[in-house]
Amino acid sequence: MKFLVSFVFGLLALIAVRSFLQNRYQTVVTGVTTGRASNCLAMLGSTTREEGRSTYIVGSIRNDCNRTIGHVTVVFKVDGPNDARFNHRDAIFYAYENDVRPGETRMFKTLFQIGKNDTYRFDGVNAY
Repeated sequence: MKFLVSFVFGLLALIAVRSFLQNRYQTVVTGVTTGRASNCLAMLGSTTREEGRSTYIVGSIRNDCNRTIGHVTVVFKVDGPNDARFNHRDAIFYAYENDVRPGETRMFKTLFQIGKNDTYRFDGVNAY
């Protein structure tokens, strides 16, 4: 009889743990695939900063989600040359941040430098 009761309680505990993990997994995956993670990341502003002889796009983002965002990519587009002889595309520049906690404001800097007189625009945030 004790074995049967232990077995039943063990089975119920296993079902409860499975249900909890499944719900947690679905919440995170749904947030990533639907873009909700990036919807609760707020771009607080950006500008350029010179470091030595290099110019970078810098700024800050805030995590308004109720969970830590593991990877954040801030995307900017820099206008290509304004020359009719060339068929140009905008250059894309990225800034990366990891493990941004709920409510945290994080400063970022683009990975590569831009030209001192280049014009840039914010293109979006990718997060997962």
